[in-house]
Amino acid sequence: MSKYLPFICGIEGPEVSESEIQFIKEFNPWGVIIFDRNCKSKNQLTELTSALRTVTHEYLPVLIDQEGGRVSRINYSESTMFKAAKVLGDLLEKNIELGSRALALHSIIMASLLREVGININTIPVLDIPSENESGVIGDRSYSLSKEIVAKAGRIVIESLSTNGVAPVIKHIPGHGRAKIDSHLDLPIIETSESELDETDFYPFKKNNADLAMAAHIVYKDIDNSQPGTLSKKVINDIIRKKIGFNGLIMTDDISMKAIKISVEDAAVKSLNAGCDLVLHCNGNMKEMISIANSIKNEAILIEIPDNLIKIFKIKSTVQPNELKEELKKILEALE
Repeated sequence: MSKYLPFICGIEGPEVSESEIQFIKEFNPWGVIIFDRNCKSKNQLTELTSALRTVTHEYLPVLIDQEGGRVSRINYSESTMFKAAKVLGDLLEKNIELGSRALALHSIIMASLLREVGININTIPVLDIPSENESGVIGDRSYSLSKEIVAKAGRIVIESLSTNGVAPVIKHIPGHGRAKIDSHLDLPIIETSESELDETDFYPFKKNNADLAMAAHIVYKDIDNSQPGTLSKKVINDIIRKKIGFNGLIMTDDISMKAIKISVEDAAVKSLNAGCDLVLHCNGNMKEMISIANSIKNEAILIEIPDNLIKIFKIKSTVQPNELKEELKKILEALE
């Protein structure tokens, strides 16, 4: 089985450039992540993902952050607008049976439409539980304030995506809900005790397993007061691997976020040394991408695409999205 540099990179625009093709051929990254800057129309996006696979291979992991609500990377006119997680979590709290069906339908429709344009990994579900004084960066991206509802929603999303050809990514492990600062802008520090985190924040992650998880750029002071989770051996090994029991691949959150106070090159190396399996870099800056790839290529262990992911990627969706949309519409009307 082929092995790849443990790197997920972005690309700059709606087409893959010659320099990006050369980068991919030279460094052989594990995957590519898509953002709104890459999504102009359904046909264009389909051509882009096809072009990426022509350069690489048919099972190239192509990721996206298509959560719904305010975190939606696909926003062109013919796309379906998906709902924020909290809207769906509220339905679960109102009626567990109908709410569960609504969330499953929502996720299946999303998977079908992502596969149509060549995307095979979506970085959901968000399993964070927002606290009262949380920064707002999670907010309605979370399904609920209830750990049980978040855990149940996670199970439904994981099952619905996985059985319809899209691999899920649970995030932001081991929990981002108490951050008082947006980690895109600065480094959050959480002072909550490990025992309390274990009782609440870790709970949805313990109750859900997946092939992929995204770690959080947060200092958990009672666990490791000197390093954010993505760079901390204690957080990755003692908490995520042992206490939570996650055994899939762990990717960093975007290594170019301002929560990381060292260079992207040093952060990439340090995250892998801490126990992360994949470095995520989203902004498409070629200079940074080359620098990161050069920094990790001699130190990193090359990584396969696990068989479980290949099995998901091979699934051909047979659903009829319009029929499911009609059923979802009826449930939403019934629960109004």
